Amino acid sequence: MIDFRYHIVSIVAIFFALGAGVVLGAGPLKGTASEVVQAQAERDRQALEQARADAIQAKSLDKYRDDYVSKVTAGLTDGKLAGRRIAIVTMPGSDGDMTNAIQESLEGAGGQVTTRVALDSKMFDQGQRQLIEPLVNELVTPDITFPADSNTYQRAGLILARGVLAREQNKAIDAESTKILSGMSDSKLISVKPTPKDRADLVVVVAAKPPTPAPDNSSYTDSVDFAEGLDLGSAGSVVAGMPESAQNGGLLKALRGDSDATKIISSVDVANMPSGQATIVFALVEQVGGKAGQYGGVDAKNGVAPSAVQAKEN
Repeated sequence: MIDFRYHIVSIVAIFFALGAGVVLGAGPLKGTASEVVQAQAERDRQALEQARADAIQAKSLDKYRDDYVSKVTAGLTDGKLAGRRIAIVTMPGSDGDMTNAIQESLEGAGGQVTTRVALDSKMFDQGQRQLIEPLVNELVTPDITFPADSNTYQRAGLILARGVLAREQNKAIDAESTKILSGMSDSKLISVKPTPKDRADLVVVVAAKPPTPAPDNSSYTDSVDFAEGLDLGSAGSVVAGMPESAQNGGLLKALRGDSDATKIISSVDVANMPSGQATIVFALVEQVGGKAGQYGGVDAKNGVAPSAVQAKEN
């Protein structure tokens, strides 16, 4: 049986331990703890500096890569679009900087960008569908023949194509073009800058980065149909976007899932990079030759770009 002396010894031991802890905490252990904290802080500081240095190096390497590719591909694209007029059509929410870079690449290849047509979100708003059909019927011109199986948005694309595009080169803006552009602008479906003097024969459609959360791919059906209409009214079309646009919830993903569309429309999913902007040029050249391809780095059926042989031959 535990006696009273055992309790006394236990209590004394407890107080001794507490006293020792106080003494040590105010003495040598206190210094040791401070050193541990300081050492950890120093390691954290060094890790942060290394991460910052790595980020700067990565950014520098990315800039080097883009500058190098830009300079190399500039020579490869020289003159490829000489004598060609190109219209740029931007989807709602598309990136302005990327669009500017695409235009510079087209002009660097000898092409003339006649205008930029910005599509308003109202164009593809489900609540506005009842506006599109009567407008299409109102703006149709005698020289437009709709395919028998065409739908509302393919026809709308053909209508806009008649305004700024032609299948033949050197077509001027005429009264019918002006009527179409005014009608679509007044309906707040498009904005056009600058007002073109000539109709282009090629078109680049710039896709937007998908919103978050990503929509269902079927939500782009009308946009794909519209792009088909633009292609039918021109000598060739390329839909261009950043890699996200070729993933679920993106326009290029939806386009590439439409077997009819990919037979006539080309796409490039790295348009935010100099290499992708050069690929747009090559894809347009290929379009003039009657071919279409899906290029880039995300599920691109035809690889990174049209082959060098095709590029040289054109």
